[in-house]
Amino acid sequence: MKSFKKILVRNFTGMIFLILLSVFLFFNVLMNNFISAEAHRELMKSVADIENRATYVGIHPRRVFFGGLPPLESPEALEDFLTQWMQQIQMGSLRSLNQIIMNVDGFILNEHHEIISPNQAMLSENDVTEIVYMANYYIENRGLFEGGAMVRVAGSINAYYLAAIQFPVTADTYFSVLLYTDITSAIMFMRNINQRLGGLLIISGILSIIVSILMSSQVQNAIVRLCRYAEVIGHGNFEEKVENFTYKEFNDLAQSMNNMSNKLSVYENNQKRFFQNVSHELRTPLMSIQGYAEGILENVLDKEEASEIILSESERMERLVSQLLYISRMDSGLDSLNITTFCIKNMLYDSAWRYKILAEKNGKEIILDFPETDTEIKSDEEKLQRIVDNILTNCIRHANSSVRLAYTATASEIKILVEDDGGGIDKMDLPHIFERFYKGANGNSGLGLAICKDIAEKLGGDIKAENVAPPLTGARFSIFVYP
Repeated sequence: MKSFKKILVRNFTGMIFLILLSVFLFFNVLMNNFISAEAHRELMKSVADIENRATYVGIHPRRVFFGGLPPLESPEALEDFLTQWMQQIQMGSLRSLNQIIMNVDGFILNEHHEIISPNQAMLSENDVTEIVYMANYYIENRGLFEGGAMVRVAGSINAYYLAAIQFPVTADTYFSVLLYTDITSAIMFMRNINQRLGGLLIISGILSIIVSILMSSQVQNAIVRLCRYAEVIGHGNFEEKVENFTYKEFNDLAQSMNNMSNKLSVYENNQKRFFQNVSHELRTPLMSIQGYAEGILENVLDKEEASEIILSESERMERLVSQLLYISRMDSGLDSLNITTFCIKNMLYDSAWRYKILAEKNGKEIILDFPETDTEIKSDEEKLQRIVDNILTNCIRHANSSVRLAYTATASEIKILVEDDGGGIDKMDLPHIFERFYKGANGNSGLGLAICKDIAEKLGGDIKAENVAPPLTGARFSIFVYP
C-alpha cells in the first residue's frame, strides 16, 4: 500500500521540478530565437548597405546562388569599390551601420578564394584563425548560403552567424564578401543564466522536498489523530473530542466526527434505555404469568380466573414483542415501503369497521365525517392504516362516549383527524407522547404512538397531538400525508 506522505512529497517535488524545467527550456528557446533574430537583422542591414553602395557605383552584387554569373563590365570599378570598402572596414565605419546589439565584421575572398582583406598581419592570431576557419567553411559549404541565407558557424574558438555576397568578375570567377557577427558573448550570457537557473533548480528542488515533507507531515499527523479518534469512538468512548487542526478541511472533518460521536452517544443511551424499558415491560407480565401459574400448581387460585389472567398477560406480551420486532425492522431498514394508489375514504371505512365492535363493547361509538367525493393518494396503504388503527384504538380506550374519524383533502395535503371526547392529554405528557416507552396515565407499553410517529416520518408525512379547544374536551391527533 502506498504511503500518502511519499505520494505527496513525490508529486509536489515533481511538479516544482517540471515547472522550473519548463522555465529553463522556455528561456533557452527564447534566447536562441532572440540571438538568431538579432544576428539576422544586423547582418541583413550590413548586406543591404553594401549592396546599395555597390549598386550606386554601378556594380551589381548577387546573393550566393548556383549557376553562371554574368561577367563584370568594369573589373576596375569593382577593384576601386572593394578598395574603398576595405578602407571603411579598417576605419571601423562598417560597425556604424545602425547596429544595436551585435557588431558586424567582414572579410573578402578573391577569385582564388584567398583572403585579401583585412590584412592578416594586422590581426591577432586568434582572429586570423577564426577568419580562416570561416573562409574554409564557406568554400566547402557554399550551397548553405544560397539565396543570401544566414548560417550559424561554430569556430575553433567562438561562434558566429555568417552571410555572403558575391561580386562576379567573369562568368566563372567572383569575389566574395563575407559578413559575420560574433554571438559568443550572447551564448556565454545564456550559459551563465543557465548555470544560475540550474542552481535555482537544484535549490528549489531541495526546498520543495523540505516544504512537501513538512506539509505532508502536518497532513499525516492530522490523519493519524483522526484515525486514533475513530478508534476511540469505536471502543465506545464518546466523551473525548478532537479539534484544532492546521487546515480548515480537517477541522470540518473533526467537527463532523464530533457530531457523529454525539449522535452515537445519544443512540447508545437510547439503546440502553430501550433495553431497560423492554426488560421492565417484559418482566411485569412474565412475573404475573409465573405467579398465577404457581398458584394453579399449588391449588391456591381459581384455575379459570388464573387462566384468564395468564391469557391476558400473554396477549400483552405478544403485542409488546410484535411492536418491538416492528421497531427493529424499521430501525434496520428492512421494512421497505410498498407504494400503491388507493382511496383514502375506503381505507378509513375499513379501520372504522374493524374497531366498531370494540367501541360498542366499551359503550362508545365511532363517528365518521368524510367528504362526499373520493380521494386517491399514492402511499403505503398498510403502514398508513397501521397509524390510523393505533391511534383509533388509543382514542377508543380514552374516550368517554365517542371517537370522531374525519379527513380533509387538498391538492397538496391530506389531513386525517382522530378525536375523542375523553379527558385529553396531560400537559406534562404532551411533549413526550411520541417518545418510545414513554407512558402517560393509563398507557400500555409506550410504543404504539412512537411507532406511529416513525411510520409517518418514513412516509414523508407527520403526526401531531393536541387537546381539543375548550369548552370541549378530549385529545386530537392530526395525521398529515403529502400525496
